[in-house]
Amino acid sequence: MQLLVLVQDYPSESNKYAMNYVHTRNLEYIRDQVEVNVLSFNTKESYTYEGINVLSYDDFFNQYNGDNIHLVISHAPNLRNHIRFLLNKKIVYRQVLFFIHGHEVMKKSKYYPQQYDFIQTSSMKNVANNLYDSLKLTYLKGFITKLFNQNKLKIIFVSEWMKDVFLENIKIPESILDKNSYIISNTMNQVFLEKTYLPIDNKRADFITIRPLDTSKYGVDLVVKLAEKHPDLTFHIYGKGKYFEYREKPENIEVFQEFLTPNDLAELLNHYHCAVMPTRLDAQGVMMCEIATYGMPIVTSDLPICKEMLGSFDNVFFMNNENVNIDLHSVLTEIKPIETTKELKQKFSLENTTLKELNVVKALLK
Repeated sequence: MQLLVLVQDYPSESNKYAMNYVHTRNLEYIRDQVEVNVLSFNTKESYTYEGINVLSYDDFFNQYNGDNIHLVISHAPNLRNHIRFLLNKKIVYRQVLFFIHGHEVMKKSKYYPQQYDFIQTSSMKNVANNLYDSLKLTYLKGFITKLFNQNKLKIIFVSEWMKDVFLENIKIPESILDKNSYIISNTMNQVFLEKTYLPIDNKRADFITIRPLDTSKYGVDLVVKLAEKHPDLTFHIYGKGKYFEYREKPENIEVFQEFLTPNDLAELLNHYHCAVMPTRLDAQGVMMCEIATYGMPIVTSDLPICKEMLGSFDNVFFMNNENVNIDLHSVLTEIKPIETTKELKQKFSLENTTLKELNVVKALLK
């Protein structure tokens, strides 16, 4: 087997959003004639999705005959499945490539914002999560060090910020990590690179937000604060959740309990003046980057990761999460002409993202 990709979940016809950022990569790999097989730990039955073979855990072992796997790519490697798989003595592989996306190298209690109070978690579960995170970080350090010593592991970080967090928690000597790692941002869905924001006159509302409603790190509560500060402006929120069953919804907010395909989203964005995409924690913020690259004006949070990703973009406005002091009327009047967005396509272009990592993959396959 040439290339095996390990994921916790993967897109399917019934769930097109599961770790879609892995699927966009794999499509580029097969376009370059790289054979790709995916092992999804969540799936119970194998299937094919847009030309990618997705295997269940049981089916993989039924088909695997002990041949040498040239390269195993592990996205967000966890102890429960990824590391357990790589430690299985039946599995023979030459090289491993880790993609570090976030939670897998974090102690959540240190980095993650407090959940909304209507999300019930027991103190016992919190204790268990903390113990697991401590074990996870200790074990990962040992496993990664072992593979580095065997010259069998490379790591790709999606941002400089993500690499810094890794070093804070895994504590491998930086000089060793530098020799064995790369910083390459996630790619994005091609529609945001190939097309450009073209606002239409008949707007549905002033602002659009696309966020899961019940995850505090995505800051729907911050969108509500903005709406309350700007009662003369209108806001549409697309995403599923129960947030507004527990919180009052301002009259100038309308909620659509749905998610959208990339093509549908790109078309929908043209019906709004500006996107509001706050965050409290991100390793990159792919959708935020997609919207900015598309050329649409966007408001996001004044965090180091957001500045790293979008600090050079003229169509991005940064707000302070702590007091939400941005004046959205000023944002609407300071929107840059869409002609300036063509140069924005380069940072997250295929050449600067997936094709760079594809060069790493092909080198490891030799």
